[in-house]
Amino acid sequence: MGKARISLILLVFILLAAAILPVALPSSFYQQKLGDLLKRMTHGGFQAGEIHFSYNPAPVLELENVVIDNDPAIGQIERVTIPISFYNLFHGRTSLRGIVVSGAQFSPNFAIQLPERLRPEADTPRLADLQLTKSTVKIGSQTLGPVDGKIRFDENGKLAELLVTDNSGHLEFQIEPKNDLFALTLTATNWELPFGYPVRFESLMLKGVANSAGIVIEDIRGDLYGGIVTGNAQVGWNDGWLLSGTIRTNSIQSEPLSMVFSPVTHVSGRAEGEANFVYKSTDYRKLFDTPGIDAKLQVRDGFLHNFDLVTPLKSQTAGTFERGGQTRFDTLRTNVAVRGQQTQFSGVQIVGGKFSANGNLAIGEGQKLNGFFSARLSSGPISIGNQIRVGGALKTPVLTTGNVVRSRAEEPAPALAASEVAAEH
Repeated sequence: MGKARISLILLVFILLAAAILPVALPSSFYQQKLGDLLKRMTHGGFQAGEIHFSYNPAPVLELENVVIDNDPAIGQIERVTIPISFYNLFHGRTSLRGIVVSGAQFSPNFAIQLPERLRPEADTPRLADLQLTKSTVKIGSQTLGPVDGKIRFDENGKLAELLVTDNSGHLEFQIEPKNDLFALTLTATNWELPFGYPVRFESLMLKGVANSAGIVIEDIRGDLYGGIVTGNAQVGWNDGWLLSGTIRTNSIQSEPLSMVFSPVTHVSGRAEGEANFVYKSTDYRKLFDTPGIDAKLQVRDGFLHNFDLVTPLKSQTAGTFERGGQTRFDTLRTNVAVRGQQTQFSGVQIVGGKFSANGNLAIGEGQKLNGFFSARLSSGPISIGNQIRVGGALKTPVLTTGNVVRSRAEEPAPALAASEVAAEH
């Protein structure tokens, strides 16, 4: 009973000491020693504008307005918080945990050197973990972030992993030191792209490596609208921002994907294809504003919704068709070129039973349409052919035809006159 009472008294004493210590000690008692220790722990300059104790609500030691290597361009931190916990009191000479770094901004070179800068020495405590909040990386005149994350150290005190997660819990970004590089892994579930168009992945995984000059994404794998996405990409930022790469798709349900771009006029069916893309910008926040994409696409067993190329063929006279409708097809093949706000579908080939069409279509600013199709509908030995001009807007296409030409199935469909072709361009 006496030993238990002594232990209780000792515990109360420790609690009182931890609570009173912050206000009992003058700042000069610890500032110089702490400053020297932090310099050794970070293998360089570590200058705090202010060091003080406070309650948050438990007692903590706070370092504010920290500058790395006497140069804010290399690194600066708004606040470092070190809890005055039982663990840190009893193990502070050899190990510290629960430290929070808030509002940090690092240069790319310093971020890459972080594993070496936090390498433990024999006379310095090892870090068990490090929490990052609202931290950024300064790249040229641009800022990447802010992000929240947690740095984990191995049993020897070496940096082992940086794990960043989003608030929704759908995204996890893992960074691991790998010689002079960083190995990167991004995994996401039920995740909507935060840039460009809101395409939603059932799952997505990216693996690659990074250095101070950029990122090489060696492997892209994802589940998208019932199909599979694979590819690779590169990101560079030495001379502005550049993102380039290749994406391949297989058996994607094209209807939910195409409805992201246009909920009214869209395509259904199973799609497969390959796309090469390049995005350039001086500002990473505007990187996806000017896409450069070249793709080959094939869709099977589907419909063109709000785009009826069959009904105009059944008309006996020339006319204009503004209503919706749809075109069923067995296969649709096309080349796609995207340049900024301009999208060009060239070499379009549509085959659906007794119906076939080929042509080109451009979607310009304001989603204005401009194009033409040579279409044919067969019935027994007789086929009906016509030229269909496309205008209007993506939501409200306008199809205009000339006079119907009836011919034997083996005869070619009528061609546009030279003057008409020139007019189209």
